[in-house]
Amino acid sequence: MHPPPRRLPFSTPFVLRLAYEQADFKMVRSHWNKNFVRKFSPGEPVLFLMARVLHQIRSDGYVIRDHYVFPLEETTPGENTPDEQIYCALHQLDAVRFSFEMAALKHYHVRRLLEDTQERRIGCVDGLVTLLFNPGLRDYLLNVAQLDEILPTSRPLS
Repeated sequence: MHPPPRRLPFSTPFVLRLAYEQADFKMVRSHWNKNFVRKFSPGEPVLFLMARVLHQIRSDGYVIRDHYVFPLEETTPGENTPDEQIYCALHQLDAVRFSFEMAALKHYHVRRLLEDTQERRIGCVDGLVTLLFNPGLRDYLLNVAQLDEILPTSRPLS
């Protein structure tokens, strides 16, 4: 297998009040676009996995599951096999960190996107990809899943 690419999506600090409000949706959209949509081309496995998760959140009625399991499928055409692509995508997602700041109260929290302290493991086994997300980022994922309903895009989706 090829090692994970060097271009990892280290998230820029996400300055957000610890009390999450609907007014923060514009900041969420900006953060999502900057750290996921613009860093990866639409066919890259990282976006493929995140799109599958967001679709599942919407299908479940905006409920976050404890874990997400997807069959390993052909993700993007290229010289790497689907196993290699997912291997790299999982390493890229594992590198994403969020910094929540409330400077006035001197509160700072750093959270990883993926949760690796549970008995169930993140990875790919027997053709099934398993993702577990940090429960502290539940509101972020819910808000990203709702973005197009709360703040419709200004241009038509392709």
